[in-house]
Amino acid sequence: MKNNIVSNRRLKMQGLKKRLSLGSAQKIELPSVAKHELDYPLLIAIICICAFGIVMLFSASYYYAEQYLGDGLHYVRNQLGYLIVGIGIMIGISHIPYTTYSKPLVYWGLYFFLLVILGAVLVVGSTLQGATRWLNLGFISIQPSEFAKFILAILLAALMTKYKQKVKTFGGLILLGLLIAVPAVLIYFQPNLSMLIIVLFNFIILALVGGCDWKQVLGCCIVGGAAMIIYLKTGDNYQSQRFALMNMSWEELQKLSGDEAFQIVQSLYAFANGGPFGQGFDASRQKLLFLPYRESDYILPIIAEELGFVGVLLLMLAYLYIIHRGLKIARNCPERFGSLLAVGMTIALAVQVLINAAVVSNFFPATGQTLPFISSGGTSLLAFMMAMGVLLNISRYTEKNKVK
Repeated sequence: MKNNIVSNRRLKMQGLKKRLSLGSAQKIELPSVAKHELDYPLLIAIICICAFGIVMLFSASYYYAEQYLGDGLHYVRNQLGYLIVGIGIMIGISHIPYTTYSKPLVYWGLYFFLLVILGAVLVVGSTLQGATRWLNLGFISIQPSEFAKFILAILLAALMTKYKQKVKTFGGLILLGLLIAVPAVLIYFQPNLSMLIIVLFNFIILALVGGCDWKQVLGCCIVGGAAMIIYLKTGDNYQSQRFALMNMSWEELQKLSGDEAFQIVQSLYAFANGGPFGQGFDASRQKLLFLPYRESDYILPIIAEELGFVGVLLLMLAYLYIIHRGLKIARNCPERFGSLLAVGMTIALAVQVLINAAVVSNFFPATGQTLPFISSGGTSLLAFMMAMGVLLNISRYTEKNKVK
């Protein structure tokens, strides 16, 4: 009788644990394939885009830096410093087994660290142009949201691997969504609409790749997208004003005197001036104090003006090559976590390039977002170099005969 009672209690406890658990956890280990050299074509492509970025940053920033900072090489010198450090970090991370990030202590530690620094930004962050996105550490200012897209990709990849069956349920999707919602809300209040969009796009794509029901994901997207459009169209706020500018005609934009309209107009002038083949290197007129943030968020219009449509097309093809390599690494990684992590790192890059190009061409509300590897911005450069280091490490464990 006593044994039956103990047995029943054990069965009840097991049932309770099963109901409370996220599903059966899967142990994550390195693939059994032989470790080999990293993806050198990917590495070379990254270095080439960075080098191109330094050259174009010199052209875009020299006049402004000389006039207002007394040092024409100010932005180039800073970017070179970050680039050298970033390359070192990228190579170092490429030697760290990617399964390190699948350990709960690591991915939960990164997640809560992200929440702390995003929260700190709202409390003690520096404000510029109506946005509070920077954390001044004394010797350096960082933009924590730049790391959000990659840290959240690590978290999602780990959870969707360990609880593969649970994420296929609606409850699993909602739980993942709640984990993303907390940092997303903190980013929203900075406000940083473009970074919020990048984080949400990454979540949607990883959810689909990770096995979530596409109908459920689509339903959440429709509801969330409709709510955001209604909010932007009917609200009287920072984001709504920028959304309104995006929907204005060229004639309406020219009549406005606000700073945001001025920036968009000058950006479009730069694209128009460039034509098919551009005005020539260092021949941009818009960089002569007409176009604001020409060295950072709006460097693409300067590239378009100097190198034309052909130059922008070649740059986009270079980005596309990196994205192609990243997705190929994901496809050929024989282990689920590595594959999802590679997708996360790659899609974050792809979406940010797309958002930046859409902003400067007025297809997306104007908001500060760098062009990866090219725009002046130390935090952005370091974040992307770290992500590429993770991607390069995953490439060491792919089925070698498939990644060519």
